Formats: sequence, C-alpha cells, structure tokens
Amino acid sequence: MATAFVFLMAFLISRFCVAAGFHLGLLDQPDERKHHHGAVPLTGGIAIFVTIVVGGVVFDIPPYTSGMMAIACLVFAAGVFDDFHHINPWLRLLIHYGCGVLLATWGGIAIHNVGNLLAMGDIPLLALTVPLTALSVAGLSNAYNMIDGIDGLAASTICLPLLVLYLLAVQAGHPMAGSLLLMLVPLAVFLLFNLGPDNRLLPKMFLGDAGSITMGFFVTASLVYFSQGNNALIEPVTALWLVTVPLMDMLATMLRRAKHGRKLMEADRSHLHHTLMDMGLGRRQTLVVMVCWAAVCAATGLALETIPAYLSLLCYFLLFLLHCLFVIKSGSILRRLNPGAFAEADQARSQA
Repeated sequence: MATAFVFLMAFLISRFCVAAGFHLGLLDQPDERKHHHGAVPLTGGIAIFVTIVVGGVVFDIPPYTSGMMAIACLVFAAGVFDDFHHINPWLRLLIHYGCGVLLATWGGIAIHNVGNLLAMGDIPLLALTVPLTALSVAGLSNAYNMIDGIDGLAASTICLPLLVLYLLAVQAGHPMAGSLLLMLVPLAVFLLFNLGPDNRLLPKMFLGDAGSITMGFFVTASLVYFSQGNNALIEPVTALWLVTVPLMDMLATMLRRAKHGRKLMEADRSHLHHTLMDMGLGRRQTLVVMVCWAAVCAATGLALETIPAYLSLLCYFLLFLLHCLFVIKSGSILRRLNPGAFAEADQARSQA
C-alpha cells in the first residue's frame, strides 16, 4: 500500500515540478548536441529527491544513515545550483569529492575493504578508506551526469544497480530494502514522464544535474553500504559490474579526449551512445541496446561471485579493454559500413 502512495506522490510532485520548471525558467533548450523539440523542464531530479525525502518522513522509511541523507541534501543543492548557473566542471568535481569525504568520515558509509583482489586475502584500505570512498562518490556521480545524453539512459542505468540491490535485500530480509524501493519508485515515475508521449498527462521532463548527480550519489552510497561489513549483500568488486555502462563510458570517453588533446570535462560527442547512433541506431534503439548491455554486465558480475574476486576483477579489466577498443575503432567501422554517415558524424564531433 505504501508503494502505491509513494507512486502517486511521485506523480503529483512531478506534475508540479514540470510547471515549476517553466515558471522558474529551469529549462533545457535544444542546440547542436541536443535535438529535443522545444524547451524541456530540468526538474525531474527535483521531483525524485523531494519524493524520497517526503516519502521517507511520511512512511517512516529510514535512510542507511542520517548523515548520508544530510550529505545528499548538499549534493542535491549543488546540483540545483548547477542547473541554474552551470558550475565549472572541475569545481563541481571538487564539491562532490568533498561530499565523499564527508560520507566516509561523518556519514558512516565508507569503503573499508575491497575484497580478495590480489589472491592474498581481503585487502583492508586503512588510510586509503576516505580518499577511495570520496573518489568513488565524485567519479560515479559524474559518470551518471556524463552519460545523461539520451532520454531514459541515465535513469535506467541508475535503476539497474538499485533494483539488483533491492532484490538481494528482499531475499536476505535486510531492513534497508524499503530505502532502496523508495528510490526506485520515483525513478520509475520519472521514466514515464521522460519516455512517455509528452502530452498533458505526461509532459516531458529531464533529470537535470540535480537528478543525475544526486541519484549517482545514492547509487554510490548504496553500493558501498551493501558491499561492506555486516550489511554486505555483494562482493566489493561486483559493485563495478553493476555500474559497468556509466563507469566504462566515462573512463573511455576521458581517455579518448586525452588522446585527441581535448579538455577532459568538456562535453562532446565521444560517448558510447553517440557512437551507436552514428552507426545508424535510433535513440530508442540505442537506449534498449545500452540498458540490455548494462543488465548483461550486472548478471555477469553476480554470476562471477562464485569465483575469487581477483578473477572477477581481471574479467572486468579485459571487458574495459574491449570497450576502449570498440570506441577507438568505431570510426573505422563506421567509415567502412557507411562512409556518408561517418562524414556526418565526424563533422558533428568537430562542431561539438
């Protein structure tokens, strides 16, 4: 019953946030990289976060720690400010790193152990606990922000690890399963607005930086929380598999930018979803392919929990090398398959 009320609450809050987006001018305008029709409110993340906060209070669903929720408010506030005023990417990264430090030192959620990655037993991080936790928060939060390039992609790849953790938590009877469901329900409602018919009932809205980065923070906190100590439902290395698509896309994109002498944090058309669309896939086809690939990677990671962690990590590194090879060679592949499309894609990249 509570789930149905949270769903209804998320729907009503989302409708209000769409109207508020137009009223406040918090809109995304189409340009060379963004091909949507007309101005679209950037208030999806606001609707999701407000639903999580209000739903938690109304239905007495506690967060993992009270400190985590307080830090999430800081991340959210920075995201809303970024949507209005566009913070420098490096300053934004520094802010998120600082929030990661707070999460590890004050929020009660930190990476203390990374498992048996060197075939010599579990590796305690000791002095590296805080910096690695902070790096995880900053890196993954921004990975979700960077992948938010087509409708539904960021939200779907955010839902996936949360859904996996929720199913595992329910199976294990973990008391924090309700907190995961509280995140999933408003995300599902957002996807209805984001991928829906864009009519009076379900007008289109985007996550915005407040949404992609704040939910990225929640995903990171969830993966850390459920991979450590008595709360562990997965091996630490399995967390990497659950976020394969955004994490590998970010790393490969930054390597590609560095190779071509471009700014690492500057937006362009070098992401995997751009590559797939340049190869001829439509936006919805690209979304389906990437979400299915993310699900396959997540299932692979869970299956590999039956083998030593260092072998799972080795498989992950090999997959990352294949991912980078595909991204690097995609231009050659496209040139052979469709020379005309290659010329258009190359021109679009140069203008981005």
